[in-house]
Amino acid sequence: MLFDTERHELLTVTLWDHNVVQKEVISIINDIEQSLLPNACWPTHPLDAESYPRVGPKWSAYAGAAGAIHGLQILKNYGYDVRDLSHLLEDVHSSFIKSPDVSVESGLQIGEIGILVPRLLAEPDNQEVSQYLLKCMEETVDLPLYEITSGQSGMMHAALALYRNTGDICWKSIFIKGAKSLMDNWKEDTETGEWHWQSQVFGLKRHYYGACHGISGNANILLQGIDLLPSSYSEVIINRTISTLNISAKREANLTNWVLCTKPNIDKLLVQWCHGAAGIVTAMAMTPKDNSSNSKLLDELLESTGELVWQAGPLVKGSNICHGTSGNGYAFLYLYKRTGNSIWLDRARKFAIHAIEQCKRDRLHYGQGRYTLWTGDAGLAIYLHHCLHPENSAIPGLDLF
Repeated sequence: MLFDTERHELLTVTLWDHNVVQKEVISIINDIEQSLLPNACWPTHPLDAESYPRVGPKWSAYAGAAGAIHGLQILKNYGYDVRDLSHLLEDVHSSFIKSPDVSVESGLQIGEIGILVPRLLAEPDNQEVSQYLLKCMEETVDLPLYEITSGQSGMMHAALALYRNTGDICWKSIFIKGAKSLMDNWKEDTETGEWHWQSQVFGLKRHYYGACHGISGNANILLQGIDLLPSSYSEVIINRTISTLNISAKREANLTNWVLCTKPNIDKLLVQWCHGAAGIVTAMAMTPKDNSSNSKLLDELLESTGELVWQAGPLVKGSNICHGTSGNGYAFLYLYKRTGNSIWLDRARKFAIHAIEQCKRDRLHYGQGRYTLWTGDAGLAIYLHHCLHPENSAIPGLDLF
Protein backbone atom coordinates (compact mmCIF):
# COMPACT_ATOMS: atom_id res chain seq x y z
CA MET A 1 0.00 0.00 0.00
CA LEU A 2 1.18 3.49 -0.85
CA PHE A 3 -0.77 5.05 2.02
CA ASP A 4 -1.73 4.22 5.59
CA THR A 5 -5.44 3.41 5.65
CA GLU A 6 -5.68 4.32 9.34
CA ARG A 7 -4.85 7.94 8.50
CA HIS A 8 -7.86 8.22 6.19
CA GLU A 9 -11.62 7.82 6.36
CA LEU A 10 -14.45 7.02 3.97
CA LEU A 11 -15.68 9.91 1.86
CA THR A 12 -19.11 11.31 2.70
CA VAL A 13 -22.02 10.41 0.44
CA THR A 14 -23.46 13.94 0.78
CA LEU A 15 -23.63 15.71 -2.57
CA TRP A 16 -22.10 19.06 -3.47
CA ASP A 17 -24.41 21.98 -2.75
CA HIS A 18 -23.30 25.50 -3.67
CA ASN A 19 -25.60 27.10 -1.08
CA VAL A 20 -24.40 24.86 1.75
CA VAL A 21 -20.79 25.69 0.98
CA GLN A 22 -21.48 29.42 0.75
CA LYS A 23 -23.28 29.37 4.10
CA GLU A 24 -20.40 27.49 5.74
CA VAL A 25 -17.89 30.14 4.62
CA ILE A 26 -20.07 32.82 6.22
CA SER A 27 -20.57 30.69 9.34
CA ILE A 28 -16.80 30.29 9.77
CA ILE A 29 -16.24 34.03 9.32
CA ASN A 30 -18.88 34.81 11.94
CA ASP A 31 -17.45 32.30 14.39
CA ILE A 32 -13.92 33.69 14.03
CA GLU A 33 -15.13 37.26 14.54
CA GLN A 34 -17.31 36.42 17.53
CA SER A 35 -14.64 34.33 19.26
CA LEU A 36 -11.94 37.01 19.30
CA LEU A 37 -10.52 37.54 22.80
CA PRO A 38 -9.65 40.97 24.30
CA ASN A 39 -5.87 40.40 23.97
CA ALA A 40 -5.92 40.13 20.15
CA CYS A 41 -5.96 36.35 19.98
CA TRP A 42 -8.37 33.42 19.95
CA PRO A 43 -8.99 30.43 22.22
CA THR A 44 -6.31 27.84 21.52
CA HIS A 45 -7.79 24.66 20.11
CA PRO A 46 -6.97 21.54 22.15
CA LEU A 47 -5.28 19.92 19.13
CA ASP A 48 -3.00 22.93 18.65
CA ALA A 49 -2.27 23.02 22.39
CA GLU A 50 -1.29 19.35 22.17
CA SER A 51 0.88 19.75 19.06
CA TYR A 52 2.48 23.06 20.06
CA PRO A 53 2.53 22.81 23.85
CA ARG A 54 4.05 26.15 24.86
CA VAL A 55 1.64 27.56 27.42
CA GLY A 56 -0.22 30.71 26.41
CA PRO A 57 -1.87 32.22 23.34
CA LYS A 58 -0.72 31.36 19.82
CA TRP A 59 0.48 34.22 17.62
CA SER A 60 2.11 32.79 14.50
CA ALA A 61 0.83 32.55 10.94
CA TYR A 62 0.73 28.76 11.14
CA ALA A 63 -1.50 28.12 14.14
CA GLY A 64 -2.09 31.50 15.74
CA ALA A 65 -3.70 34.91 15.59
CA ALA A 66 -1.65 36.25 12.66
CA GLY A 67 -2.90 33.45 10.43
CA ALA A 68 -6.52 33.98 11.46
CA ILE A 69 -6.28 37.70 10.73
CA HIS A 70 -4.54 37.06 7.41
CA GLY A 71 -7.26 34.56 6.49
CA LEU A 72 -9.92 37.19 7.17
CA GLN A 73 -7.98 39.68 5.02
CA ILE A 74 -8.05 37.23 2.11
CA LEU A 75 -11.77 36.56 2.52
CA LYS A 76 -12.48 40.30 2.70
CA ASN A 77 -10.55 40.76 -0.55
CA TYR A 78 -12.83 38.14 -2.10
CA GLY A 79 -15.84 40.30 -1.24
CA TYR A 80 -17.13 38.73 1.96
CA ASP A 81 -18.57 40.94 4.70
CA VAL A 82 -15.61 40.70 7.04
CA ARG A 83 -14.50 42.83 9.94
CA ASP A 84 -10.96 44.03 9.18
CA LEU A 85 -8.79 43.09 12.15
CA SER A 86 -5.49 44.11 10.56
CA HIS A 87 -4.98 46.82 13.17
CA LEU A 88 -4.47 44.06 15.75
CA LEU A 89 -1.34 42.75 14.03
CA GLU A 90 0.87 45.32 15.79
CA ASP A 91 -0.25 43.88 19.15
CA VAL A 92 0.11 40.34 17.83
CA HIS A 93 3.71 41.03 16.82
CA SER A 94 4.52 42.64 20.17
CA SER A 95 3.02 39.69 22.01
CA PHE A 96 5.00 37.25 19.86
CA ILE A 97 8.24 39.07 20.66
CA LYS A 98 7.50 38.94 24.40
CA SER A 99 6.33 35.33 24.39
CA PRO A 100 6.92 33.44 21.11
CA ASP A 101 4.52 30.54 20.78
CA VAL A 102 6.59 28.34 18.48
CA SER A 103 9.94 29.72 17.40
CA VAL A 104 12.33 32.62 17.76
CA GLU A 105 13.37 32.32 14.11
CA SER A 106 12.20 34.76 11.46
CA GLY A 107 10.26 32.30 9.33
CA LEU A 108 7.07 32.59 7.33
CA GLN A 109 4.84 30.08 9.09
CA ILE A 110 6.28 29.98 12.58
CA GLY A 111 8.17 33.25 12.95
CA GLU A 112 7.96 37.00 12.50
CA ILE A 113 7.70 37.10 8.70
CA GLY A 114 4.23 35.55 8.72
CA ILE A 115 3.03 38.19 11.20
CA LEU A 116 4.62 41.16 9.45
CA VAL A 117 3.57 40.41 5.87
CA PRO A 118 -0.20 40.74 6.43
CA ARG A 119 0.50 43.85 8.50
CA LEU A 120 2.47 45.42 5.66
CA LEU A 121 -0.23 44.46 3.17
CA ALA A 122 -2.67 46.42 5.36
CA GLU A 123 -0.20 49.31 5.88
CA PRO A 124 1.77 49.46 2.61
CA ASP A 125 3.33 52.86 3.43
CA ASN A 126 4.65 51.82 6.84
CA GLN A 127 8.41 52.10 6.30
CA GLU A 128 9.23 50.95 9.83
CA VAL A 129 7.42 47.65 9.29
CA SER A 130 8.91 47.32 5.80
CA GLN A 131 12.48 47.72 7.02
CA TYR A 132 11.98 45.39 9.98
CA LEU A 133 10.44 42.76 7.71
CA LEU A 134 13.33 43.05 5.28
CA LYS A 135 15.76 42.48 8.16
CA CYS A 136 13.86 39.33 9.16
CA MET A 137 13.99 38.08 5.60
CA GLU A 138 17.73 38.67 5.45
CA GLU A 139 18.13 36.51 8.56
CA THR A 140 16.75 33.45 6.76
CA VAL A 141 19.17 33.51 3.82
CA ASP A 142 22.06 31.63 5.47
CA LEU A 143 20.05 29.29 7.70
CA PRO A 144 20.64 25.55 7.02
CA LEU A 145 16.91 24.98 6.51
CA TYR A 146 15.93 25.32 2.82
CA GLU A 147 12.17 24.93 3.34
CA ILE A 148 8.87 26.75 3.90
CA THR A 149 8.22 27.08 7.65
CA SER A 150 11.37 28.91 8.78
CA GLY A 151 13.70 28.83 5.81
CA GLN A 152 14.54 30.53 2.56
CA SER A 153 11.67 29.24 0.43
CA GLY A 154 8.99 30.46 2.85
CA MET A 155 10.64 33.88 2.97
CA MET A 156 10.78 33.88 -0.84
CA HIS A 157 7.02 33.32 -1.14
CA ALA A 158 6.44 36.43 0.96
CA ALA A 159 9.09 38.48 -0.87
CA LEU A 160 7.72 37.53 -4.28
CA ALA A 161 4.17 38.42 -3.25
CA LEU A 162 5.30 41.83 -1.99
CA TYR A 163 7.33 42.47 -5.14
CA ARG A 164 4.42 41.53 -7.42
CA ASN A 165 2.12 43.73 -5.31
CA THR A 166 4.33 46.81 -4.97
CA GLY A 167 7.14 46.63 -7.54
CA ASP A 168 9.57 47.66 -4.79
CA ILE A 169 13.05 46.48 -5.78
CA CYS A 170 14.01 45.52 -2.21
CA TRP A 171 11.63 42.54 -2.31
CA LYS A 172 13.02 41.42 -5.66
CA SER A 173 16.56 41.66 -4.28
CA ILE A 174 15.84 39.54 -1.20
CA PHE A 175 14.01 36.98 -3.34
CA ILE A 176 17.11 36.67 -5.52
CA LYS A 177 19.33 36.27 -2.43
CA GLY A 178 17.10 33.44 -1.24
CA ALA A 179 17.21 31.82 -4.67
CA LYS A 180 21.00 32.00 -4.74
CA SER A 181 21.14 30.33 -1.32
CA LEU A 182 18.89 27.54 -2.58
CA MET A 183 20.81 27.01 -5.81
CA ASP A 184 24.21 27.10 -4.07
CA ASN A 185 23.15 24.45 -1.55
CA TRP A 186 21.32 22.07 -3.92
CA LYS A 187 23.52 18.98 -4.17
CA GLU A 188 23.45 15.76 -6.17
CA ASP A 189 23.55 12.42 -4.37
CA THR A 190 26.15 10.54 -6.40
CA GLU A 191 24.72 7.18 -5.28
CA THR A 192 21.16 7.76 -6.47
CA GLY A 193 21.42 10.65 -8.92
CA GLU A 194 18.81 12.57 -6.89
CA TRP A 195 19.18 16.30 -6.18
CA HIS A 196 18.41 17.40 -2.60
CA TRP A 197 18.79 20.06 0.03
CA GLN A 198 20.16 18.88 3.35
CA SER A 199 17.62 20.52 5.64
CA GLN A 200 18.11 20.75 9.41
CA VAL A 201 14.61 22.07 10.10
CA PHE A 202 13.98 19.40 12.76
CA GLY A 203 17.57 19.20 13.97
CA LEU A 204 18.82 16.19 12.04
CA LYS A 205 20.08 16.64 8.49
CA ARG A 206 17.53 15.14 6.13
CA HIS A 207 16.61 15.12 2.44
CA TYR A 208 12.87 15.79 2.12
CA TYR A 209 10.63 15.41 -0.94
CA GLY A 210 7.45 17.25 0.02
CA ALA A 211 5.96 20.70 -0.43
CA CYS A 212 6.71 22.00 3.04
CA HIS A 213 10.28 20.91 3.69
CA GLY A 214 11.57 19.38 0.47
CA ILE A 215 12.58 19.54 -3.15
CA SER A 216 9.10 20.05 -4.62
CA GLY A 217 8.34 23.06 -2.41
CA ASN A 218 11.69 24.68 -3.15
CA ALA A 219 11.39 24.09 -6.89
CA ASN A 220 7.90 25.61 -6.78
CA ILE A 221 8.99 29.01 -5.46
CA LEU A 222 12.08 29.11 -7.68
CA LEU A 223 9.86 28.57 -10.71
CA GLN A 224 7.23 31.08 -9.55
CA GLY A 225 9.91 33.77 -9.60
CA ILE A 226 11.87 32.45 -12.56
CA ASP A 227 11.46 35.73 -14.45
CA LEU A 228 13.64 37.39 -11.79
CA LEU A 229 16.44 34.81 -12.10
CA PRO A 230 19.06 33.96 -14.76
CA SER A 231 17.44 32.39 -17.82
CA SER A 232 19.57 29.25 -17.44
CA TYR A 233 17.94 28.41 -14.09
CA SER A 234 14.60 27.28 -15.50
CA GLU A 235 15.82 24.18 -17.34
CA VAL A 236 18.15 23.24 -14.48
CA ILE A 237 15.41 23.48 -11.84
CA ILE A 238 12.87 21.54 -13.88
CA ASN A 239 15.30 18.82 -14.95
CA ARG A 240 16.74 18.25 -11.47
CA THR A 241 13.34 18.21 -9.79
CA ILE A 242 11.48 15.96 -12.22
CA SER A 243 14.44 13.57 -12.41
CA THR A 244 14.62 13.33 -8.61
CA LEU A 245 10.89 12.79 -8.22
CA ASN A 246 10.91 10.16 -10.96
CA ILE A 247 13.85 8.25 -9.44
CA SER A 248 12.41 8.32 -5.93
CA ALA A 249 8.74 7.68 -6.74
CA LYS A 250 6.99 4.69 -5.19
CA ARG A 251 4.57 3.27 -7.73
CA GLU A 252 1.76 0.76 -7.56
CA ALA A 253 -0.55 0.24 -10.56
CA ASN A 254 -1.58 3.81 -11.58
CA LEU A 255 -0.75 5.37 -8.18
CA THR A 256 2.35 7.28 -7.03
CA ASN A 257 3.67 8.51 -3.70
CA TRP A 258 6.98 9.37 -2.00
CA VAL A 259 8.49 8.52 1.36
CA LEU A 260 8.87 11.29 3.91
CA CYS A 261 12.62 11.76 3.49
CA THR A 262 15.89 9.99 2.91
CA LYS A 263 19.38 10.04 4.44
CA PRO A 264 18.45 9.15 7.10
CA ASN A 265 15.43 7.30 5.75
CA ILE A 266 11.93 7.77 7.12
CA ASP A 267 9.79 5.42 5.08
CA LYS A 268 6.37 6.80 6.04
CA LEU A 269 4.10 7.17 3.03
CA LEU A 270 1.96 10.14 3.98
CA VAL A 271 -0.75 11.74 1.84
CA GLN A 272 -0.88 15.34 3.09
CA TRP A 273 0.02 18.83 1.94
CA CYS A 274 3.04 19.03 4.25
CA HIS A 275 4.43 15.57 3.47
CA GLY A 276 3.69 13.26 0.57
CA ALA A 277 1.45 13.14 -2.44
CA ALA A 278 -0.96 16.06 -2.02
CA GLY A 279 1.68 18.74 -1.50
CA ILE A 280 3.86 17.41 -4.26
CA VAL A 281 0.91 17.87 -6.62
CA THR A 282 0.20 21.46 -5.51
CA ALA A 283 3.88 22.39 -5.70
CA MET A 284 4.60 20.83 -9.09
CA ALA A 285 1.29 21.55 -10.85
CA MET A 286 2.43 25.15 -11.33
CA THR A 287 5.45 24.04 -13.41
CA PRO A 288 5.31 25.50 -16.94
CA LYS A 289 4.09 23.04 -19.59
CA ASP A 290 5.72 22.39 -22.94
CA ASN A 291 6.16 19.50 -25.39
CA SER A 292 9.33 18.14 -23.81
CA SER A 293 9.64 14.59 -22.50
CA ASN A 294 10.18 15.98 -19.01
CA SER A 295 6.92 17.91 -19.13
CA LYS A 296 5.03 14.81 -20.26
CA LEU A 297 6.69 12.76 -17.50
CA LEU A 298 5.64 15.35 -14.93
CA ASP A 299 2.05 15.26 -16.15
CA GLU A 300 2.05 11.47 -15.80
CA LEU A 301 3.44 11.74 -12.27
CA LEU A 302 0.89 14.38 -11.29
CA GLU A 303 -2.06 12.38 -12.64
CA SER A 304 -1.03 9.21 -10.82
CA THR A 305 -0.25 11.15 -7.64
CA GLY A 306 -3.59 12.94 -7.76
CA GLU A 307 -5.26 9.57 -8.22
CA LEU A 308 -3.55 8.34 -5.06
CA VAL A 309 -4.87 11.35 -3.10
CA TRP A 310 -8.37 10.45 -4.30
CA GLN A 311 -8.04 6.73 -3.56
CA ALA A 312 -6.68 7.41 -0.06
CA GLY A 313 -9.68 9.57 0.81
CA PRO A 314 -10.14 12.38 3.36
CA LEU A 315 -7.74 12.60 6.28
CA VAL A 316 -8.75 11.57 9.79
CA LYS A 317 -6.86 14.57 11.21
CA GLY A 318 -9.63 16.94 10.16
CA SER A 319 -10.58 19.63 7.70
CA ASN A 320 -7.41 21.76 7.74
CA ILE A 321 -4.90 22.60 5.01
CA CYS A 322 -1.57 21.44 6.42
CA HIS A 323 -2.39 17.82 7.20
CA GLY A 324 -6.12 17.64 6.57
CA THR A 325 -8.84 17.25 3.96
CA SER A 326 -8.65 20.83 2.60
CA GLY A 327 -4.95 20.52 1.87
CA ASN A 328 -5.56 17.31 -0.04
CA GLY A 329 -8.48 18.90 -1.84
CA TYR A 330 -6.19 21.63 -3.10
CA ALA A 331 -4.30 18.94 -5.04
CA PHE A 332 -7.46 18.41 -7.09
CA LEU A 333 -8.01 22.15 -7.61
CA TYR A 334 -4.44 22.61 -8.85
CA LEU A 335 -4.84 19.63 -11.21
CA TYR A 336 -8.08 21.12 -12.49
CA LYS A 337 -6.32 24.41 -13.24
CA ARG A 338 -3.46 22.57 -14.97
CA THR A 339 -5.50 20.11 -17.04
CA GLY A 340 -8.98 21.60 -17.36
CA ASN A 341 -10.38 18.13 -16.60
CA SER A 342 -13.61 18.58 -14.62
CA ILE A 343 -13.12 15.28 -12.75
CA TRP A 344 -10.58 17.05 -10.54
CA LEU A 345 -12.98 19.88 -9.71
CA ASP A 346 -15.69 17.34 -8.88
CA ARG A 347 -13.29 15.56 -6.53
CA ALA A 348 -12.22 18.83 -4.88
CA ARG A 349 -15.86 19.67 -4.23
CA LYS A 350 -16.56 16.24 -2.74
CA PHE A 351 -13.65 16.76 -0.37
CA ALA A 352 -15.08 20.21 0.45
CA ILE A 353 -18.41 18.74 1.55
CA HIS A 354 -16.58 16.15 3.63
CA ALA A 355 -14.41 18.87 5.20
CA ILE A 356 -17.53 20.83 6.19
CA GLU A 357 -18.88 17.75 7.96
CA GLN A 358 -15.54 17.24 9.72
CA CYS A 359 -15.46 20.86 10.85
CA LYS A 360 -19.00 20.70 12.26
CA ARG A 361 -18.28 17.38 13.97
CA ASP A 362 -15.13 18.77 15.58
CA ARG A 363 -16.91 21.92 16.77
CA LEU A 364 -19.42 19.75 18.61
CA HIS A 365 -16.73 17.48 20.02
CA TYR A 366 -14.39 20.23 21.27
CA GLY A 367 -16.98 22.90 22.00
CA GLN A 368 -15.20 25.51 19.84
CA GLY A 369 -13.86 26.26 16.39
CA ARG A 370 -10.21 26.12 15.37
CA TYR A 371 -9.11 29.71 14.77
CA THR A 372 -6.04 29.24 12.57
CA LEU A 373 -5.02 29.49 8.93
CA TRP A 374 -2.98 26.33 8.39
CA THR A 375 -4.47 23.97 10.97
CA GLY A 376 -8.02 25.24 11.21
CA ASP A 377 -11.17 26.95 10.03
CA ALA A 378 -9.81 30.11 8.36
CA GLY A 379 -7.93 27.95 5.88
CA LEU A 380 -10.99 25.76 5.36
CA ALA A 381 -13.15 28.80 4.55
CA ILE A 382 -10.70 29.91 1.85
CA TYR A 383 -10.57 26.40 0.41
CA LEU A 384 -14.38 26.33 0.27
CA HIS A 385 -14.37 29.67 -1.55
CA HIS A 386 -11.91 28.27 -4.07
CA CYS A 387 -14.17 25.27 -4.67
CA LEU A 388 -16.88 27.80 -5.51
CA HIS A 389 -14.47 29.84 -7.66
CA PRO A 390 -11.77 27.40 -8.83
CA GLU A 391 -10.17 29.89 -11.21
CA ASN A 392 -8.77 31.69 -8.14
CA SER A 393 -7.41 28.57 -6.44
CA ALA A 394 -4.19 29.17 -4.52
CA ILE A 395 -3.04 27.98 -1.12
CA PRO A 396 -3.41 30.90 1.32
CA GLY A 397 -0.36 32.11 3.16
CA LEU A 398 1.86 30.66 0.46
CA ASP A 399 0.70 31.04 -3.15
CA LEU A 400 -1.87 33.64 -2.04
CA PHE A 401 -1.34 36.64 0.27
